[in-house]
Amino acid sequence: MPGASGSRPRRLSALIAKCHRSLRALGRELPANRFALVIILPLIFIFAMLVTSAQICRSQDAAPPSATDKDHAEQDRGQKRADSSTQPSGQERMFGIMPAYGMVEAGRQPPPLTSGQKFKLAVQYLNPYTFAFVAVEAGVNQARNHPEEYGQGAEGFGKRYGAGVADGLTDGLFVTGVYPSLLHQDPRYYRQGDGGVSRRTWYAASRILVTRQDSGRKAFNFSEVLGSFSSSALAMTYYPESERDFSDVAERAGVQFAFDAGFNLLKEFYPDIERKLFRRKRKP
Repeated sequence: MPGASGSRPRRLSALIAKCHRSLRALGRELPANRFALVIILPLIFIFAMLVTSAQICRSQDAAPPSATDKDHAEQDRGQKRADSSTQPSGQERMFGIMPAYGMVEAGRQPPPLTSGQKFKLAVQYLNPYTFAFVAVEAGVNQARNHPEEYGQGAEGFGKRYGAGVADGLTDGLFVTGVYPSLLHQDPRYYRQGDGGVSRRTWYAASRILVTRQDSGRKAFNFSEVLGSFSSSALAMTYYPESERDFSDVAERAGVQFAFDAGFNLLKEFYPDIERKLFRRKRKP
């Protein structure tokens, strides 16, 4: 039928025109979504690297089977002690909200962590307190309009929030998981627990430069320094052009040093605060 045969080319032309309009609309939307892609793709890469590295490290850390039942029992007890040291010691959270993971009480000498346990510590960054803290930080940066390229409104806040989560996640991954595994360093914080306030304050703050090897020997904290700079350098992939200079990388690393030193201070003194203040208030 001539009418039917003539309508088919018209329907095909209409379909092609519709697809062309859709592609043009997608091309206009792509620049607006480019930042979201730059944020999402590094996060996917980070999670993939985290899972892969943890699996490889677990396979490398697997101990050969013992010859006797007694050796099996000793290994099980040692493993349980090591696992417990990857969790908060004494209290689960400081002030009821802030995580205190990786803290070792004064006088204790737990066995060294395996690489898998170090990565387990790293992923504890993902907790409700962290997401709330990053939201506050993003709000402060939004009020400062920093960086200016992010703009204002919900879109600007989302960009700042995504960048903050990525900053913290990559820092925890490098400082607590990757470099401690490669360099055989202990990422946990060992409380001093006694002495004057100034002495303990200096001890806590200096742990960003001084740490322990898995053997227990003191060493320069390469994991902290290299991890913070690695995270700051990786941030150049999702921060705007104005935030990609070496000075910006150094500034972000310095801020991370300050945050880690501050958390060390809290880990050092919070058990004393809890014992002297909170428990006293609970007395009838």
